[in-house]
Amino acid sequence: MKSFEERMTERPKMRSRQIILEKLGKRFPDRLLDNDDALFDALVEYDAHLCDRYEKLRDDQTKLATLFISNPKMGGFISDVIGGEDALIACVRYFGKDILECANDENRMAQLRKENDEYLARMSANRAIEKEMAENWEHSKRAINRFKEAKSMSDNDFDNFLEKVHHICEHVFMSDFTPDVLEVLFKGVNYDTDLDCAEKAAEVRGRNERILFEKKQSEGDSLPGLHNDRSSRDEESENLTPGFGLRRRRSVWDM
Repeated sequence: MKSFEERMTERPKMRSRQIILEKLGKRFPDRLLDNDDALFDALVEYDAHLCDRYEKLRDDQTKLATLFISNPKMGGFISDVIGGEDALIACVRYFGKDILECANDENRMAQLRKENDEYLARMSANRAIEKEMAENWEHSKRAINRFKEAKSMSDNDFDNFLEKVHHICEHVFMSDFTPDVLEVLFKGVNYDTDLDCAEKAAEVRGRNERILFEKKQSEGDSLPGLHNDRSSRDEESENLTPGFGLRRRRSVWDM
């Protein structure tokens, strides 16, 4: 299996602007970065997001470092468990086997049973949620296939669509409401209302155009008619022949 450095080396080199645009496109998939103002606005928001995450991570690291310094045993226990050591063995190593010999202490046993019951309840709820999600996904496959056919979407297009949906949901669940997220949610919530307003506006516009057209027809235009009285008389005189009195010609061979 290739290392991360090898994979990065094999990737085609990109310009700095392309790298930045790719990162911003993943962060703001619904934003069009087609000018410098939009690009720098996205950069400011992206930088603020990174700074916020950095502050949270630094706070967590500070708390963890403080815990390790104030309680070396807890620090060693956590370090061993993260390294793959069995939690029970690591617990005995740092806190002694006395922590396991509390069968005669009713208060400690009651606390242990309470914590264990809460743990089992959380695990049961997680399993129920995972099961429901799997069942919902199976039931949704037919609707997904119909949706993809109606929208002429490939599997890759649908995956990109779901990625954008997950991106929006992540912001909503984390209460991280950016202008782009709010704009997308507003359009989705008010889609039917906007569609009705557009239909009514089109209906009113069509009615007004018809009224203007009928008014123009009733008033007439400034151009003379193609068949006025003079032109009609000229046509009739051209069709008369003087032979045997004026009579209407039926063909070009009549005299």
